Amino acid sequence: MSNSPDRLYELLPVVYRIRDAEQGYSLRDLLRVIAEQVDVIETDITQLYENWFIETCQDWVVPYIGDLIGYQSVHSSGELTNALADETQQNNKILIPRREVANTIRYRRRKGTLALLEVLADKVSGWPARVVEFHQLLSKTQHINHLNSSSSTTVNLRQVDAVAKLNSPFDELAHTVDIHQISSQHQPGKYNIQNVGLFVWRLKAYSVTLAPAFCLEEVSSNCYTFSITGNDIPLYTSPHLSKDATEIAHELNLPIPIQRQVLQESKKDYYDSNPNPESFTKSLSIWKGVDSKPHPVSPDKIIIADLSDWNYQPEQDHIAVDPELGRMIFPLRQLPKNGVWVSYHYGFSADIGGGEYDRTLLDSAAHFLFDVGDIQEPAIFSSQQDASALSRFLRSQFSATTQRLLDAYTSPPPEPALIAALLPELNQLLLGESLYEEQRFASITLSAETKSLVQQNLQGKELIRCNRLLLEEAFPSQIRKHYAYYSVSQTSQECYQTISEAISQWQRDKPHDAVIEIIDSGVYVERINIELEKNQSLQLRAANHKRPVIRILDWRTAFGDALNVTVESGSCFVLDGLLIIGRGVHIEGNPSQFADYPTSVVQNPAAIIIRHSTLVPGWSLHCDCEPRRSTEPSLELFNINACVTIAHSILGSIQVNQNEVETDPLPIHISDSIIDATSIEGEAIGAAGYSIAHARLTIARCTVFGQIQVHAIDLAENSIFNGVIFVVRRQQGCIRFCYVMPNSRTPRRYNCQPDLVEQMVRQETELQPEQIEAEQLIASDRVQPQFNSTRYGTPTYCQLASTCAEEIKRGADDESEMGAFHNLYQPQREANLRIRLDEYTPADIEIGIIYAT
Repeated sequence: MSNSPDRLYELLPVVYRIRDAEQGYSLRDLLRVIAEQVDVIETDITQLYENWFIETCQDWVVPYIGDLIGYQSVHSSGELTNALADETQQNNKILIPRREVANTIRYRRRKGTLALLEVLADKVSGWPARVVEFHQLLSKTQHINHLNSSSSTTVNLRQVDAVAKLNSPFDELAHTVDIHQISSQHQPGKYNIQNVGLFVWRLKAYSVTLAPAFCLEEVSSNCYTFSITGNDIPLYTSPHLSKDATEIAHELNLPIPIQRQVLQESKKDYYDSNPNPESFTKSLSIWKGVDSKPHPVSPDKIIIADLSDWNYQPEQDHIAVDPELGRMIFPLRQLPKNGVWVSYHYGFSADIGGGEYDRTLLDSAAHFLFDVGDIQEPAIFSSQQDASALSRFLRSQFSATTQRLLDAYTSPPPEPALIAALLPELNQLLLGESLYEEQRFASITLSAETKSLVQQNLQGKELIRCNRLLLEEAFPSQIRKHYAYYSVSQTSQECYQTISEAISQWQRDKPHDAVIEIIDSGVYVERINIELEKNQSLQLRAANHKRPVIRILDWRTAFGDALNVTVESGSCFVLDGLLIIGRGVHIEGNPSQFADYPTSVVQNPAAIIIRHSTLVPGWSLHCDCEPRRSTEPSLELFNINACVTIAHSILGSIQVNQNEVETDPLPIHISDSIIDATSIEGEAIGAAGYSIAHARLTIARCTVFGQIQVHAIDLAENSIFNGVIFVVRRQQGCIRFCYVMPNSRTPRRYNCQPDLVEQMVRQETELQPEQIEAEQLIASDRVQPQFNSTRYGTPTYCQLASTCAEEIKRGADDESEMGAFHNLYQPQREANLRIRLDEYTPADIEIGIIYAT
């Protein structure tokens, strides 16, 4: 199939095309529109064939193919609805995994094997697993005539490795019998003849590649942590698939914390000494600076030790490493003066905050048409004799009125009437195909990208972009750049070495849209001040699969330090994929933007976007993950005319300081994020020195630690508010399927906790009136969310505990869990896995799912 937009037009006889050319190509334009619809139909016909196969079919077809082979979907954890809805398609991927449907027949042939249970856990739920037959770990009194060989042994306290694995998925010691059923919800047992345990790991192992280590100077100059935030963090195994599909998973195949004894015995399996950082494939690696360049430390120079008290002193030319705490100590007489870099893996639940995971980058250039301020010198359209061929051509395309205004122009700045006349005619020129001609651009040096574009048959947005690039390269000092890209790296000489250098160049170029991309996972310690003009956008982002760190220090004694951004009306600022420590982000508006209030506020607000980023709660951490500055905000919004969007991020408290008289409440949209004020009494969203923040909040699938004090909440859903909410306008907005702390002042609530359990208590007819209040208090305490950890920096941060009430773990509108990890659909994964285990497990076996993390 040809991709040419004129393929239908070219099928016409030549006589009709000649007549069409004489009439301005109206027939060609009509056939181009028809050709677009023909392409849509042909693509759909092609996809019909692809939909016959599970590997290539569309998502909505997967349930139908599953029905053909007798695949049973899990309706107990959410009914399937309209398959065209985006949220339902995402839910269907959990309830009906494509890879399980593809392998259903293969699994049926392997029914009853242990290795199949591990494969099911991975393919059905996405959780890596290890299966354990507990009857092999039973301590038996054997008959002398009927000996039963067993690999389990009684406890030998000299076997440090075996004792360390006690009651773990890798236990090797013998146990007495436990008569409780493994599937019991109240008191499950393990060690019995018919019991089989499936240990699953819900935390993922995320990589950090060639990042500077943190020198903990408050302890000693030779003490370092792997984590750049200075906290203890257990190092995780980078899991590798087993070569044998029938083999039970071992430590190297699972994302588990690395134990000291295991690392000591299998150092070569975990430690990577490859000199090329890009080929980092194992679990951890340490690099020392030699001539200011990182060189890997040999594994025989690594000493595995317990560094809990920082008192260990390693030998000369060696480094002491504690993988359970993420610490290392150098000899006092051999301090790493040229730097220390580390590559390692840490554990976390989901792709939230800054990290080296795969994420979609935002499109930075939405349009390419000329706007006010793009034409800096109209003299390029002059009719002088020495004007270039391109200038003369451009002038010939203008109307007589525009030409008269050009003739009257003498010196900058140009009159507004001239710019108003030029812009629509130049934009009309960008839409056409008549701009480029080889003779017009013979004396102009074009970039390789532009040369490639002019050779193609472009249409639509790509044609406009090509024409814009032609004019920008022909008149670089007279026409403002529309788009610019600046790469930053501390290791590449072809990039800017600091973010400040890239910002300085961006300020000189003054493009409409720009991207400053950091292409490594280094630490950038510098002052950053960004001032955006009207209708100007800037992305400060990390490259995909990178996690750079911006560390802001106390540079000035008499002033506060932060990452400062000033926005104007219509501007856009994006933080993407970054980890910011040391200070917060301060975003301020220009006071002049409210001069024509309310017109400018309503028609041309700025945009602030924070996505896949971490603004460390409390600015920085102690070794035990306690915040150093627990009361300081991570994000300050000061008198901005903007819409603030936060997605897939981790932030400390947010302070909003708006002019309540001259501005409307600031709209803030938060989704799939964690807002952590480090305590439930702190202000998660508020205003310093005021009772409420002048803001309107829309929040979905978030976990909030701390109080929320805002003007209004337009919508809150599937979220956990672990702090009191105070809203001024209760008659506006709605809160649905959320946990709301008692004594909160909110808009109307629908299916929220603890409202539902308190309502159930009131409906109990046998209770006396004096008993209702006491029972409601008990019920309210029972459904209060419980977390494995509430401190940023720990692997189980914000993960709901196993003891958390089912009303929270299945309390969302689609029966998933409330909070920031809603989109993991863990209840659906578990329900799906239990159904499959019952289907593929022999009748005399009791199997249970045990959460290892």
